[in-house]
Amino acid sequence: MRIPPGRRSLLLGWIVLASAVLGYAHAARPQLATSGTPPPVSTQRAFLNQYCVGCHNEKAKTAGLMLDQLDVAHVGEKAEVWEKVVRKLRAGMMPPSGARRPDRPTAETFTVWLEAELDRSAAAKPNYGSPGIHRMNRTEYADAIRDLLALEVDVTELLPPDDSSFGFDNMANSLSVSSALLEGYLSAASKLSRLAVGDTTVAPNQKTYAAPSDLSQNEHIAGLPMGTRGGMLVRHNFPADGEYVIQVAPLRGTS
Repeated sequence: MRIPPGRRSLLLGWIVLASAVLGYAHAARPQLATSGTPPPVSTQRAFLNQYCVGCHNEKAKTAGLMLDQLDVAHVGEKAEVWEKVVRKLRAGMMPPSGARRPDRPTAETFTVWLEAELDRSAAAKPNYGSPGIHRMNRTEYADAIRDLLALEVDVTELLPPDDSSFGFDNMANSLSVSSALLEGYLSAASKLSRLAVGDTTVAPNQKTYAAPSDLSQNEHIAGLPMGTRGGMLVRHNFPADGEYVIQVAPLRGTS
């Protein structure tokens, strides 16, 4: 593609400007020690005493912050306070304008050290919070019914669709319980319990199927396995799941 001379100069100018900005940003960034050995705690306390404790002490209590009472060697014990310090330093709000301020490399070194200490203490004692209490979604409900009652049910016909959060339908904040949903669960429980228990009004009974006297036992009976001879084919409707006793008895007068 051919670029006109005017646009070519403009494009070249943008490239030079971007290179200059990136070069300045790289040069302005303080080069921290890469040995992996953090500065001693006494150095961090000296930084606070020199630039922060003058206002934030037990006597002045500026902004309710008393840095002279905090243990620099155990940052994790007051992590929420030190997080505020990090935010102020990163934003360049502290020390305030007009007060004695550290040079940029010194402030950056302290800030990086403080962030590393906060990360280290958080990793040592992770706090994920308490899990939210939520109901089962439709899939979990169907799985529970299958495991408890050995029933394969289509819950989409019994319960309304679940709300989703970030593409997931098992998040606690989206699985609330409304009055309509509660009625749906009660209705589903009533239907499923009847399926599991069966019709309780049906009394025990028995049915006898007698083989006709002229039934041939020398030929194959339609409906029975191929290769068999004789026998008897009975079709019976079992009204409910349960235990059934099936007995085969010879006809009267036969051995």
